[in-house]
Amino acid sequence: MERKKEADAARIIVILDDYAGQDTSFLAQHGISLLIEVKSGQECRRILMDTGQSGLPVLYNMELLGIQPSSIDAVVLSHCHYDHTKGLVETLKAIGKKDIPVIAHPDIFRPNYSFDPFIHNIGITRENGKEAIEAAGGVLMLTKEPLAIMSGVTTTGEVPRKRDFENHGIGTYNIEEGKIVPDEIRDDLSLIIKVAGRGIAVVSGCSHAGIVNIIDRSKEITKEDRVAVVIGGFHLIKASRERIEKTATAFVDLDIHEIIAGHCTGMAALCEFSKTLCDRFKQLHVGTIVDL
Repeated sequence: MERKKEADAARIIVILDDYAGQDTSFLAQHGISLLIEVKSGQECRRILMDTGQSGLPVLYNMELLGIQPSSIDAVVLSHCHYDHTKGLVETLKAIGKKDIPVIAHPDIFRPNYSFDPFIHNIGITRENGKEAIEAAGGVLMLTKEPLAIMSGVTTTGEVPRKRDFENHGIGTYNIEEGKIVPDEIRDDLSLIIKVAGRGIAVVSGCSHAGIVNIIDRSKEITKEDRVAVVIGGFHLIKASRERIEKTATAFVDLDIHEIIAGHCTGMAALCEFSKTLCDRFKQLHVGTIVDL
């Protein structure tokens, strides 16, 4: 879905990450949650992307940041994994609204298994299933296509995997028609914010589709070459040195103005980005604020 309008301004606030930052009272947790505040004309809306693996640190950090949960107008889930979805229903209850959009890919409720160290489901828990979401006030909007949320804001929808060096799974599996098959995490989606005079911001949860694929898709959807910021988890924690270096090179080639990475990105990738991108790179942490 092509967006014909831009937002006037946007603010991205990191509510949850694996790292709380230095000299703060924030809570950290393996997971991520980002609040996107967008202004377009007289409209000002807040979109929460992902909810960590518990509502407790999300809501605690919101309180420290002076953010009322009731101010949130929509929730976007980047993919099914527990560290992005397990705090969903608890957060929806705190938001306390009826009919709040919960936007995700149609495959998000599939059981998704890891066999390390023992078989277990790493997808959405029963406590955060469809009925529980609806009982907490959520209205599910499930689509593979890009979805326009408001002027200047759209999801990527399902992201094509075109970059060869990013076409890798993470060792999780689905059970389909009685067979165990490698999971391609096709439900992975991101948010795109197009801001007048700045270009686009790309907001990712884990980038299982590949962060460069996601950027390519974002530029294609918006027909915008300027990328002001790419922020989120890039899931390079177990990536090869070659893939990390190719990702850093792609950021330079794409002329990304600012990269802010954390959560599942991994220390090796963070170090490479710092070396390659210098002051265009920042490490993600709770309380990070990006103004566009």
